[in-house]
Amino acid sequence: MRNSFKKTAAVLAAVGSLSLGGASLASAATADTLTVPDVTGYSAPAAVRVLEDAGFTNVVVSGPYAHDWDTTVTRTSLAASTTAAETQPITVFVDPW
Repeated sequence: MRNSFKKTAAVLAAVGSLSLGGASLASAATADTLTVPDVTGYSAPAAVRVLEDAGFTNVVVSGPYAHDWDTTVTRTSLAASTTAAETQPITVFVDPW
C-alpha cells in the first residue's frame, strides 16, 4: 500500500510539473505574436512602413509598384486585426496592379 502511495505522489508531481511547463510554453508561443494593422487604402510605401512599425519583419508588395505613392492597398495576405508571428510573411496587394 505504501509503494502505491509513493507512485501516485510521483505521478501527480510529474503531471503538475508538465502542466506548469506547458503553460509557460503556451505563454512563450503567444508572446511573440503581433496584431496586423488595417492598411487598406494606404499607399504601398505607407502600408509597408505601418506594418514594419508594428513589428513585422517580412513585408512585401505585390507587383512592380512597391515604391509608388500613387498606389492604393486593396488587401493584405493576413487579414487586419488577426495575430501572427513577427516573421510571418505579409504580402500587400495594391491597385493598379
